[in-house]
Amino acid sequence: MIAINIWVVEDDSNYRRMLQRLLNSEEHITCERVFPSCPKLLDAIETESPPDLVLMDLGLPQMDGVEGIRRLKSISPDVSVLVLTVFKEKKKVLEALNAGAMGFLLKTAEPKMIISSVNEIFMGGAALSPTAAKMLIEEMHKPKPSEQFNLSEREIEVLHLLADGLLVKEMADKLGISRRTCAFHLNNIYQKLKVKSQSGAIAKAFRSGIL
Repeated sequence: MIAINIWVVEDDSNYRRMLQRLLNSEEHITCERVFPSCPKLLDAIETESPPDLVLMDLGLPQMDGVEGIRRLKSISPDVSVLVLTVFKEKKKVLEALNAGAMGFLLKTAEPKMIISSVNEIFMGGAALSPTAAKMLIEEMHKPKPSEQFNLSEREIEVLHLLADGLLVKEMADKLGISRRTCAFHLNNIYQKLKVKSQSGAIAKAFRSGIL
């Protein structure tokens, strides 16, 4: 197997040493660089050859792991990130994955799970703890905002034009429909969003993520 160069970002010195020993015990893995914080990692990325993969904690001093992932990916997008943390809240899982992490494990993961996840990510895959995988699947199957309010495609088009500041006549001309039809769509939008004005519809659409 091709050698994998890994860096670790972990503020708990005992856990950091344990991870380094674990990684270096594998014939195909080297871990020479470990950091207690994201700023130190980012400084090293700017001046040294980047690793193949970074093991990243989330609860870190000076800069949290999610922001660290974002900045790392902006500097060196080819570096893969595997999160290893105590946080298991849905928000943290989704934030880390959206920032660019390719894997998410809890620190309760067995050593063999950590190593297999490293190998999976290095080969171009993803690695998620069962908890994180369940959260991601739930999020993928969650109805879109437009589906929650039962808005039609035409009504969403009208909403977008409304947000652009167009008048009813201008929206009708843009969509190739009559003003009466456009007004009918607007009335349906108000009822479905439970608002009474154009400004109310726009505000609720933005808050709900429709726009």
